[in-house]
Amino acid sequence: MALFTTFITTPSVMAVYKPARGIAPYIHRRLQTDSPIDNKKELRILACVHGAGNVPSLINLIESTRGGTKKSPLKLYVMHMVELTERSSSIVMVQRVRRNGLPFFNSRRKGDSLDRVAVAFQAYGQLGRVKVRPMTAISALSTMHEDVCQVAEDKRVTMMILPFHKRGNIDGDVEMENMGPAWRSVNQKVLREAQCSVALLVDRGLGSAGQQTPGPNKSSMSQGVCVLFFGGPDDREALELGGRMAEHPGVKVTVVRFVVKKGAESNVVMLRPSPDVEMENNYSFSTAVMDREREKALDEVAVEEFKKRWDGLVIYVEKVATHIVEEVLTIGQSGEHELIVVGKGRFPSTMVAELADRPAEHAELGPIGDILGSSRHGVVSSVLVIQQHDIAHANELPVSKVVDSDGQGTSTTTTLSPV
Repeated sequence: MALFTTFITTPSVMAVYKPARGIAPYIHRRLQTDSPIDNKKELRILACVHGAGNVPSLINLIESTRGGTKKSPLKLYVMHMVELTERSSSIVMVQRVRRNGLPFFNSRRKGDSLDRVAVAFQAYGQLGRVKVRPMTAISALSTMHEDVCQVAEDKRVTMMILPFHKRGNIDGDVEMENMGPAWRSVNQKVLREAQCSVALLVDRGLGSAGQQTPGPNKSSMSQGVCVLFFGGPDDREALELGGRMAEHPGVKVTVVRFVVKKGAESNVVMLRPSPDVEMENNYSFSTAVMDREREKALDEVAVEEFKKRWDGLVIYVEKVATHIVEEVLTIGQSGEHELIVVGKGRFPSTMVAELADRPAEHAELGPIGDILGSSRHGVVSSVLVIQQHDIAHANELPVSKVVDSDGQGTSTTTTLSPV
């Protein structure tokens, strides 16, 4: 028995205990890749929900993201975030499913939203032929972001989708339901600490037309998506997601690219950092040192590749930026698009940088996302704000004033430079 234990225990533990195995490098942390081959690999998404009310919109968003081909298979992890109020420890529970598609735990309990969330996503997984892995995170809201980020790291997801702390409907004049500042804090912490791209969904009835469990390539699904492109890494990530949506036969994608007015290219806008200003009330931008000319070149390459790859499947429009706020609101108020996709703009273009001194209602959405996400402007479309994962952009600082390159303003000493 001693000899048996000596020679058998070690290889047995190494075979059973997963952390003892070699782990491949975690490199697919964002949608935009350098190689077209990477786009054909399995796409892993972590979708977080507060409750059953988030299910229809997330299912429609996931279905449109999945596209209409099998070139890039999708694996979906669904995390139901539940507040733990009685004790400080956290629990992450993977929900096992029987062969009949019902949850493993007792489903006779009435009013249990855990059952409804799991059953809805399992039904979508079976109809849409998508691998779905539901789980529940029961934790205090102060530490909820740790569970979310840890699961995203363990499951090696490319992008996670978070529900905004306010939820509305298709009537933009109705005040949005507020989940509270604690849930807003969860989103803010995840945006800062996540090791993958993060998308924040401002839901205004996306999927309310009965498309709760769409099947593969279902022709009855009709959804208009508009991608607003100003430039920068976050906007390129939004453009990449728009390309994936264009593959779906039931999704009509429109890309609106805002360009600088001729003769105004030399008007460089510099941002003045203000570390003492609260980040919740002011937009924050990346402190990374970026090559403006290189970023512009990357924007041009991304747009040209997008137009070449999706020619005939998307509508591409260029709009000269004159009054950005009014033009963006016009798109959001038109009702022509069920979903508007924008980048957060942590490394903003000159056009977005001009909005940095506006009073921020939801600073975590970025300037453009905040304009569309506000309930005061009558926007009827749902909004998806994307932040591309990049270690260089991890550090952010709020700004309180926009300073022009000609020296106007209180100071011309700057450390943040837009594209």
